Amino acid sequence: MANPFKLCILFGDAPDRPPDQIAPGWEMAEVPVGILLDPFESNANYADRCAEITSWNLPPIKASSHFLHRYGLTATGPGVDWEQLCFWTKRAFERLQPLGVKTVGVYGGFFRVPEGFSRAKAMDQALCFTGMLADHAGARGMTVALEPMGDLDTLWPRYLDGLTFVRQLGRPEVRLMADLNYFFKLPQPLEDITVAPEYCTHCHIAGDHGQPGVGEMEATYLRFFRILRDIGYEGGVSAACPWVSTEGAAFDFRLETAKTLRYLQGLRDRVYSE
Repeated sequence: MANPFKLCILFGDAPDRPPDQIAPGWEMAEVPVGILLDPFESNANYADRCAEITSWNLPPIKASSHFLHRYGLTATGPGVDWEQLCFWTKRAFERLQPLGVKTVGVYGGFFRVPEGFSRAKAMDQALCFTGMLADHAGARGMTVALEPMGDLDTLWPRYLDGLTFVRQLGRPEVRLMADLNYFFKLPQPLEDITVAPEYCTHCHIAGDHGQPGVGEMEATYLRFFRILRDIGYEGGVSAACPWVSTEGAAFDFRLETAKTLRYLQGLRDRVYSE
């Protein structure tokens, strides 16, 4: 039987969702780069932030997201500032490596084709930027996970569009992230992941506008987990969602992250025991 994928939690720093209150038992954690490790912050501030993150006693931080999350940074279009991108990217990788991050998630939303802008020019910009990502990742033993987001004004809105892009790039350090929400945003069969399973290096799931276990998503989770089992996927599956109260009372982050973890563990156990 294949080794199961790892259950991962994506966290931020919202006051009512303090990372030190995440329930124990998660196998991985995912850190948002632009929110918690802002490369434009000073090295002194970064050192303080690292000490704070260490104090939270999180599971191993193996993945990241929100790469160009702030300051209007973009990888394509007339507003590309290459000097800023070079500085941000180098320092982001330098700050992720000591935390143990191995998979660096990058939104497809950073690769838009503005109205009136040349798609061919945007593609050239995207290939140049992702080539730089590959250089930094390769030097540090890391992998980049591009995340198609279902937006038609981006270069690769669908998962298979992303697959075409990474194959064109031809860098083994750059692969794909499969996010359930975006498979549904532009209806795509989950089986698209099986076209080239070696390119799937990270996954995101969420519930019906809330955490897994909220809404009518169980059949979808089971189908998704069976696909991951059948392709031998052993990476992380991140619970990436707006956490909500399921108790009809005050929001309790520790309680909700514990409930979500138990729910996902149960579904994973069921799939891998079939």
